Amino acid sequence: MSKSKKEFLTNKEIIAEYFRLIQSKDIEGLKDLFLPNAIVLEPFSKLEEGLRGWSQIEPFIKVAIMANESLSYRIAFEEFDDQDMKNKYIKDMQINKENNNTNNNTDIVETLLTFEKGQTLKAKFRFELSNETDTINSSKKKIKSLYYIQFM
Repeated sequence: MSKSKKEFLTNKEIIAEYFRLIQSKDIEGLKDLFLPNAIVLEPFSKLEEGLRGWSQIEPFIKVAIMANESLSYRIAFEEFDDQDMKNKYIKDMQINKENNNTNNNTDIVETLLTFEKGQTLKAKFRFELSNETDTINSSKKKIKSLYYIQFM
């Protein structure tokens, strides 16, 4: 993310920024959106425990960048503010217990993307966003996990 952008983005702005950075092939900007211990659960590698940490996530991001080249897309959002709903979706993630914890600083955002390049393809993504405290004791939301990637 460029320093000229405001420091604290809303959930929707973070997700929109993720897809914008994929389109602009900005690996460093994408890295800044993720917590250091982030998890990506995606259906392609078949890893039950998911991709953990940037060193495992980065190759997936690079493939996503190539796959999104010259595609246009539209995003629709659904946020889950209700704690019971958050717990249901976090349980559905089937990530190990240390990463299943949720608190009031964690938000679940589901996105439905419609990709177009001649034909239309829809995909569903769920993001778990959590606060990260930085060195000056303020916090900003980052991607804790990206999961449930489903193509329709």
